Amino acid sequence: MSHYYEPSKRFSLGGVLLVLLVGPLVAALLAVIYVYAVWYIPFIYINVLFTVGFGVVLGAVISRLVKAGKLRYPGLVALLALGVGLVACYLQWALYLTLIFNTTSVDSLGSRASVAHTSFDAETLLGLLVSPGLMLSTMAELAKEGSWSIFKVTPTGFFLYLIWLIEAGIIVGATVILGWLQAKHPFSEAAHEWAEDELLPGPVAYLPDADATKAALEAGDFSALQPPLPEAPGHQFARLKLHCAPNDPECAFLSLENVTVTTDAKGKTSESTTNVVEHLRVSAARCQELRGRYHAAQVVS
Repeated sequence: MSHYYEPSKRFSLGGVLLVLLVGPLVAALLAVIYVYAVWYIPFIYINVLFTVGFGVVLGAVISRLVKAGKLRYPGLVALLALGVGLVACYLQWALYLTLIFNTTSVDSLGSRASVAHTSFDAETLLGLLVSPGLMLSTMAELAKEGSWSIFKVTPTGFFLYLIWLIEAGIIVGATVILGWLQAKHPFSEAAHEWAEDELLPGPVAYLPDADATKAALEAGDFSALQPPLPEAPGHQFARLKLHCAPNDPECAFLSLENVTVTTDAKGKTSESTTNVVEHLRVSAARCQELRGRYHAAQVVS
């Protein structure tokens, strides 16, 4: 038996249909919100956040659908999520071009931005949706002239294509990654349920030799997992998480990551993490022992 959890690659037709039917509907709704938000809030920095939000929200929905459908085949889920992500990009581009076709006037907001007045036309949208060739040729024409400006600069040609590619990459990438992560999460085939995550209270002492710690844990030696010393620097520690199925004591796994906290010149803190082990198989007794150890350490501290 492997030291680590390995997805069973099992799936059901119902689970696949759930992703394929609900996913595009959610993608369509998010595409409408995204396009109108970007159209009427013409500030590039905010628009980048909208793009990231589009991908993350769609990915979170796909993750929920994968969980509900109990899809344990990461490769299949990645393909399904890729399809939904591409549908989302296709829909938002069709709507965006529809608004461009129906633009009536443009009001300047100074040198940094402008707002174009437009209207929605269902016939135009439908024509674009059923004609990928028309959409691609329209995008090619749009790339020659550009469709928006920032600081009096209008991206065109290669640079505009690059921006579009990055936008699609963010939306599709987030959708695929979040769905894939759920599919590879520990699942009990005996109880037919996902393992629940439990972050143990209190940080673990930072593990400077991650490879040695990994080897020790794989060999069943958990002595390296100690609460941090009171005088230890607070900017480095390790985080311990358990993954256990409620109704299957054999489905118990552990993840451990090193965490480094940094503070920039403005006093803002950020975390960087490095996995030591992910989904290491452990016994139910070991989980109980670790819970007792770190709950007790939290009470003492």
